[in-house]
Amino acid sequence: GSAGDVAYLDAEAACSLSSSAKPLGRFQSFRNTPMNVLHQLPENAPTGPLFVTGDEKGCVRIWDERLSSGSGGKKQKSALPDGCVLSWEEHEDYISGFDHSQDGTSLLASSADATLSVVDLRKALNKGQHHSEPILRRSDDMEDELLSITVMKNGRKVVCGTQQGVLAVWSWGTWGDISDRFPGHPQSVDALLKVDEDTLLTGSSDGVLRLVQIQPDKLVGVIGDHDGFPIEKLQFNSTRTHVGSVSHDNLVRLWDVRMLQDDYEMDEEEEEEETGKPSIETNAALGVAKAHRVTANESDDEWEDMEDDEDLDDIDDSDSDDDSDNENEKATVNDKRAGRFKSENEKFFEDL
Repeated sequence: GSAGDVAYLDAEAACSLSSSAKPLGRFQSFRNTPMNVLHQLPENAPTGPLFVTGDEKGCVRIWDERLSSGSGGKKQKSALPDGCVLSWEEHEDYISGFDHSQDGTSLLASSADATLSVVDLRKALNKGQHHSEPILRRSDDMEDELLSITVMKNGRKVVCGTQQGVLAVWSWGTWGDISDRFPGHPQSVDALLKVDEDTLLTGSSDGVLRLVQIQPDKLVGVIGDHDGFPIEKLQFNSTRTHVGSVSHDNLVRLWDVRMLQDDYEMDEEEEEEETGKPSIETNAALGVAKAHRVTANESDDEWEDMEDDEDLDDIDDSDSDDDSDNENEKATVNDKRAGRFKSENEKFFEDL
């Protein structure tokens, strides 16, 4: 909440329209600073499946539900608030996003102070011991706010969305400066959602939800838009057939993304649409917004100028060569996905 406290609810009860859910417990931070982002650590993390919070002043804290007030668990004896097991404040501005390594040993945080931080959770839990490597590493100042983050390429790359619309890419273990940059979004990239190790969805402040391939960099297609309202959060459903997006228009929209699955096959209704027969039942049922109808020539995306921009960059990504053997396979998969997006003419006639 805005006071800096975190309350947790029974999800099933909270989603029921027949009852008003009450908090099962509450974490009191005593900082009076609004929380900006929450993140669940995996089961294999050294801390266990705890959760992380980042607030408006750059403080990161890890919480254990069993130690919170109202949980009935044991009270901890430390200077930290009840439920908090680790805390650090290395950033000067709000925390915008979290992600973790595949083995759960490293926690990454992006911040609006234009830096990325990486914490070794194993060493953080044993502060009293001597470590040859630092517990926390921090990137150089990127001079551009980092607004979202995700780990890609089987843990070898970290991608951050920025205020200027560039996707900044780090190579794992080299945290000082970026190894690659992917320009093209006309406005800030506020949300990232990994589809697979080579592809992600981006939510931008121009309200457009895009499918993007990383190394080789490519815009695959546009999923939809929020009519110009900034997209703040993206998340798959449990079956990964739909993506929910939250925007400043106070709507949660659901997008059918079955075409992103490798085993996707068109159903009868979609085949009818391909032949030119209109069908509105699917979109009506899903509550999906109209498809994005801005042509490449009318937009400011600058995707066509991307190759020129990259030629001007003197950034050398030595890790790109490691991926060369798989580039043809990646291109084939995403070319198939791109073919599933409707052309501008198809979108135009669909809306008539």
